[in-house]
Amino acid sequence: MQISVVIPAYNRAHTLARALDSILAQTLRVQEIIVVDDGSGDGTEALIRQRYPRVRYLSRPNGGVSRARNLGIA
Repeated sequence: MQISVVIPAYNRAHTLARALDSILAQTLRVQEIIVVDDGSGDGTEALIRQRYPRVRYLSRPNGGVSRARNLGIA
C-alpha cells in the first residue's frame, strides 16, 4: 500500500510543523508528502525547506483551499 498526503496551507507555518511531525511518526510509512502553499507570507516555504527536506513543496498564488488541494492531487 502506498500512502500520499496532500496538505493545503495558507499562513499556517505555526501549525504545519506539528502536522508534519505527526504524519512522519505514523506506523505506516508515507511515500510522499506534498504541501501546497496557497500564497502564504508567514515563512511556510522556509519551514519546509529547512526542517522537512523530503516534503515536496508547491507554491501558487492565493486561490483558496480547493484549488490548492487539487493542485497537490494533480
